Amino acid sequence: MRILYHHRTLADGAEGIHIAAMVEAFSSLGHEVRILGVRPEDAVSSRRGVAGAVRDLLPQAMFEVSSLALNGLEYLAVTRQIRRFRPDLLYKRHAKLDIGALVAGSHAGIPSVLEVNSLFTQGAYHEHEPIALRQVAVRLERRALALAKVVVAVSTPLARQAETLACRPVVVVPNGVDLATFEPGRADADRIRAKYGLTSPVTIGWSGILRDWHGVGNLLEAAAGVPDTHVLIVGDGPARAGLERQVAALRMDARVTITGRVAHREMPDYVAAMDVAIVADERTGVASPMKLLEYMAMARAVVAPRLDNIRDLITDGVDGVLFTAGDIGALRGALRRTAADASLRESLGRNARLRVERGLTWRRNAERVISLVTE
Repeated sequence: MRILYHHRTLADGAEGIHIAAMVEAFSSLGHEVRILGVRPEDAVSSRRGVAGAVRDLLPQAMFEVSSLALNGLEYLAVTRQIRRFRPDLLYKRHAKLDIGALVAGSHAGIPSVLEVNSLFTQGAYHEHEPIALRQVAVRLERRALALAKVVVAVSTPLARQAETLACRPVVVVPNGVDLATFEPGRADADRIRAKYGLTSPVTIGWSGILRDWHGVGNLLEAAAGVPDTHVLIVGDGPARAGLERQVAALRMDARVTITGRVAHREMPDYVAAMDVAIVADERTGVASPMKLLEYMAMARAVVAPRLDNIRDLITDGVDGVLFTAGDIGALRGALRRTAADASLRESLGRNARLRVERGLTWRRNAERVISLVTE
């Protein structure tokens, strides 16, 4: 099958990893994939570049007007690619005010799959990224959901939101993980422990971009009451300065390490150095956290909030420990429980690895997408 993969992202974080992983998964199944995106080289990158700078400088309304105008250019670009590449399938990663590619596919009679990682007019997402042209955005989001032959969402609550907006069934396909890359036996945890002086009996780890809504501040406050532990925060971001001030206020300077940004290829070693791996909060309530799947693949003992999107991946007490979201005391209790019990950590980690092996992989996601289109 020939697959035209269209996205409108900067591909500078988890989204870039997701795109590259799905393209590789389709290719590994024998399909020919061509990527078409906002970057002129049609590639996945870890740098924001000019597009990111423009996004940051424009007022919100003006940026949204430019996004609407981009639909025309994307319609023409996708139409040209359909004529040249003759794809059997258009795979579209959903974005705000983004409909040009789907319209082009529809006009050409090419079936499309719409991958929804978030809805920009529903739920809690708009609290993190306000929308100036809300009514226009709602209409376009509804139209995008209607144009696709198949709509897949990365979590159960997100699928419910999409079904309400589109009045049609939506398939839940959580994010995946590359088991060959995130393989416990191949990781070098000792290198990371030596590099950062991780000598405490238990290392509590977190990874990702440091943003306020990820709840890392809650993790610090909870971990302050868990003795004989060290907190390893792998990542960087706009919330770092505030977290460093919090570390100082809690007098945890000797117990907390913030590594800064780490290349994704190195993440297996960092996760392997964690005894307990944390999803501190997930305030949108609809994401499928890639960090969580990577923790599970590395057979770590996971502690995460008790939310429907997390329960897509974790069964409490079997392959992770869940706590009441936003409750620092409950998080502290979960940390104390897992930090104190090495056999529990081993059991949780073993079961978590088995869970991802049974189907939470990028290859399995690609197989499901193809089956949904061809059945």
